[in-house]
Amino acid sequence: SRPSYHFGQPFMRSRSPRRRPSLPSPTMAGPPMGLGVLVSVDIKEDRIEDFLKAMRVDALGSRDKSLDPGCLRFDVLRSREVPNRFFFYEAYTGADTHAQHRETAHFKVWGDFKVFVTVDIKADRIDDFLKVMEVDVTKSRDKALDPGCLRFDLLRYQEQPNRFMFYEAYLDDDAAAQHKTTDHYKAWADFKASGGVESQTVLKAEAASIPGGWGFQAAAAQVGSIEMPLLGFGTYKVGALPASASGATDASPPPSGPEVCNQVIKDALQTGYRMFDCAQFYMNEAWVGDAWRAAGVPRESLFFTSKVWNDTIYKGPDAVKAQVDKALAELQCGYIDLMLVHWPVPGKHVAAYNALRECKAAGKVKEIGISNYTIEDYEELKVAGAFGNAGADRPTMNQIEVNPLLFRKKTIGFFKQEGVHVQSYRGLMNGPKAWEHPAVKEVSTETGRTPSQVLGRFLVQQGISHVPKASAASRMAQNAEVFGFELSAAQMEKLSGLTTPEALENFKALYAKCIWRDTPQEGDPLLGERTLG
Repeated sequence: SRPSYHFGQPFMRSRSPRRRPSLPSPTMAGPPMGLGVLVSVDIKEDRIEDFLKAMRVDALGSRDKSLDPGCLRFDVLRSREVPNRFFFYEAYTGADTHAQHRETAHFKVWGDFKVFVTVDIKADRIDDFLKVMEVDVTKSRDKALDPGCLRFDLLRYQEQPNRFMFYEAYLDDDAAAQHKTTDHYKAWADFKASGGVESQTVLKAEAASIPGGWGFQAAAAQVGSIEMPLLGFGTYKVGALPASASGATDASPPPSGPEVCNQVIKDALQTGYRMFDCAQFYMNEAWVGDAWRAAGVPRESLFFTSKVWNDTIYKGPDAVKAQVDKALAELQCGYIDLMLVHWPVPGKHVAAYNALRECKAAGKVKEIGISNYTIEDYEELKVAGAFGNAGADRPTMNQIEVNPLLFRKKTIGFFKQEGVHVQSYRGLMNGPKAWEHPAVKEVSTETGRTPSQVLGRFLVQQGISHVPKASAASRMAQNAEVFGFELSAAQMEKLSGLTTPEALENFKALYAKCIWRDTPQEGDPLLGERTLG
């Protein structure tokens, strides 16, 4: 059956600062804010694989605004207790766009942790209930207070005005438990204790495993004023191999050229990736721009990160600003979501960061950040006044190497405490050879997941965004399956304890080399101390 609900406040992947949501009035005056639709189906056990393939078209196609402009959300969930029972959670701008969805080709094909809660509120307590829920809905979206809550929607049943539904999505079970310790949850618990609820039912489900995609819209991280998917796609060595890159002198370099890049980006988009990690150094931004434009995916559904390379940083602010303009032209994206200083080139990186501040003020980039910065490099920016008034231009993200073999707890904790999002590169370590590590293999066996999925989950479970890369579509899909399971506390502890003193010294040597790479001072010694761990 398809019960219809007024959609209280949609969770939208906004590219602008969050606004405080308004709740539906108890009298239901005025037009509805939208329409939510819930569907429950039991699938024949021998047809589940066919069903998931069919739903991939609907779930991913419904997110393409050019195909289904009125669809705000289409999540596919699977019952934990009844494995052949699935739920669709659909949200539309209104009844007319819901009807339009039913005319699409992907509808005709149909021919991590979620909770549904349905409550009946005593008629004379509805005003009190809505006041309580305004706190819960608002605070649950505040990542600082409730970091594991991905979504909290409040819906009202059209035919029964005192019946409400909460649609809650959490990163994992631990995050759901953490939500129940918050003050805003306690306000709801106090309301129930006061006798305002006539009845309540709870349904728990998890993301369905859709081939080539996710069962629900991927988790997002707050990066300054915008949201960024926790899972993205890395474009390093996609179609091009920089001359000074590691592996550039190997006997068998990766395939190169625009055709290769075009196919890889096309496959990544079809798999469901929407965030792309790019850089001047990668030498392929023009090809990435051609590829996504040819794929026909709307710009507003994509997130582009770019980075300014050392040679440009060394030349000074004017060169940095010129590179931003070049990246805009090559990526053909109108604006860059997030622009980073690739390495903290000594004596040069502060001026480069200030140049990015100017680009942000000019509207060329939405947010700015840093990459490969140690605590000391960050503090140098701060002392130089590069954060602006009231920290308005504080770096929103630091992209650094993070994986079990290089897990710098002090550094990661410092940046999280500063409110700087941490993104991992080389999250899959150095590929299959490193996956043979006994601890990785053990957790892989325990969870029944591949090593790449274990490593990806290790990151996103901590709120660290992950940008794996792959050339084969099958590997892209495999790498993306990091939200449908969780690692135990013991498994997380085991993986986070693999970093050796030797690994930290190797990191220091690489850092000392890379901060001068491709500049006239390449080979100069590192001056001053850096926090390694």
